[in-house]
Amino acid sequence: MPFGRKDTREARIRRFIRRHFGVRPRTLTPYLEAFRHSSSLGCQQDGLPSNERLEFLGDSVLDMIVVDLLYSKFPEGNEGEMTRMKARLVSRESLNLLGEEIGIEHLIDAQTGKGAVHASIRGNAMEAVVGAVYLDRGFARTQRGVLRLLKRFDLEHRLQATVDFKSKLHEWGQKRKKRVQFKVVREFKRDGQQLYKMQVLVGGKVMGTSDGPSKKSAEQAAAREACRHIFGDD
Repeated sequence: MPFGRKDTREARIRRFIRRHFGVRPRTLTPYLEAFRHSSSLGCQQDGLPSNERLEFLGDSVLDMIVVDLLYSKFPEGNEGEMTRMKARLVSRESLNLLGEEIGIEHLIDAQTGKGAVHASIRGNAMEAVVGAVYLDRGFARTQRGVLRLLKRFDLEHRLQATVDFKSKLHEWGQKRKKRVQFKVVREFKRDGQQLYKMQVLVGGKVMGTSDGPSKKSAEQAAAREACRHIFGDD
C-alpha cells in the first residue's frame, strides 16, 4: 500500500464490490446499508437503517436473474424442474456458503459478541448487497455481476446436481459389473480461472470428457456425457 494511504472500510467495500460483482460503486450509501446488520451500533444507537429492506429487494432481484437464466438455458424445462433448480441456486444454504466463500463477514457491521458471524447473517447480507448493486447500477449490471459470481463458484455443478449423473453412472456400472473410474487428464487456467479436464472410463473405455472449475463439477459433466451415450438422453 502506498505510503500515507489509509485502507478504510469504505475502500475495502469498493474493492469487494469490484472484485466479486465487476462493477464500480457510484455511491457508497446503499452498500454501507447492505453491510449493516440490525444488531450494529449504528442501528441501535444512531437509528441508521439496517440491511433488512435491501435484503428484501435483493431476494427479488436474485430470483429474477436466476429465473431468466433457467428460462433461457433450459428451453424445454418444465416448471417443476426449473423451480427445483432455482431453489438450489438461491437457497439459504447456498447463499450462506457463497457469502463465506467470498469473505463477506469481514465487512458486516454487526455486534455478535465473541462468536463468529452466524451463517444466516452472511446469506442475508449477500441478498442485501445484490439489492445495493441494483439500486446503484441497475438491473443489467447487477445481472452480469451475479452471473459472474455464480459462474466462479460452480454454477454448472449446482445446476447439474439436480440430477446426480455420477451416482446414476455408478449404479448402472454396479448392476452390470462394469468398473466406473474418473481421471484428471489436465489442470489448466482459462481467463485466469482454474479448470480441470476430467475423463470417465467405463470398463476401461473412455465414455465422457469434460472441463469444470472444480474436480466435482468436471466429474458431473463427464458423467453426464457418459449417461447420454448409455441412456440416450439426459
